[in-house]
Amino acid sequence: MALMSLGSFTESFFSEKQEQLLKTYPGLSIRRLKDEIESFALQKHVDADELFEHQYIPSGENPLTHFFNSLNRGYPLEYIRGRAYFYKSEFHVSPSVLIPRSETEILVETATILLNDWLKKTDESLRVLDIGTGSGAIIISLLQEIDRPLSSYATDISKEALKIARRNFFNLRFTIPRESSLDLICTDRMKDLREEKFHLIVSNPPYIKEDEDRKFVHNQVDTFEPHLALYLKDGEYYDWFEELFQDVSNSLYEEGVFIMEGHEDHLEDLRIQCEKFNFKTVSLIKDYTQRDRFLIAKK
Repeated sequence: MALMSLGSFTESFFSEKQEQLLKTYPGLSIRRLKDEIESFALQKHVDADELFEHQYIPSGENPLTHFFNSLNRGYPLEYIRGRAYFYKSEFHVSPSVLIPRSETEILVETATILLNDWLKKTDESLRVLDIGTGSGAIIISLLQEIDRPLSSYATDISKEALKIARRNFFNLRFTIPRESSLDLICTDRMKDLREEKFHLIVSNPPYIKEDEDRKFVHNQVDTFEPHLALYLKDGEYYDWFEELFQDVSNSLYEEGVFIMEGHEDHLEDLRIQCEKFNFKTVSLIKDYTQRDRFLIAKK
């Protein structure tokens, strides 16, 4: 194969594999691909000065070869780079955690409004819990948004996910008020926190039915993202949420709020189920595509 510049190789690669790439990475353009390569090169300490003018020599030692090979496999760009942008910050991600989605920012925005309402009512430090934190993107974004100190907790059943969350908290600690705290706890939902009380509980739990819904999940998501954070067994689905709603209801202060992301096809059933657990109101919020996406329950 004749050697060429990285720019020429990238354009040739995109042209030859465009159909395959667009199936895996909807909306990918040559401009975005070059931006991703440049960001990746900077992370890997590759000289990015006039990067695309340099000769490209495919090699197992060349980080950019790993980049192109990963694209061929359909590996998510966020996992290739090890980073994903969410809300106002860039978070470290790995296949141990879900890649944060833009629609989940609605949860952060809604929770921020509610926390600021609480701050008008009390001088005490507010207590917040994030169930199934993954990368920590939700709870860390909330900590960044609130000027007053928060006592926050985040749980995940995966020790590997908590390592990622801990790393993100460390990297972004300078963006959070000094007096705010975050305790990361390895447990299923909130089993080790049932004696605690919170003003706000948030969660982006697994909410896809493993058999009924899986055929609608994008192949890239199903192949590479952690199934533990995606799927629940169909026969256990409503029992799983029954336990979650009971624990949440028991652990909220009066006037406390629970916000949860969920599946558009099942949220109405979950709303009806949640109403049984001593909440004043339970309602649904839509996402950017006007589909039911969030459940909000007020104690």
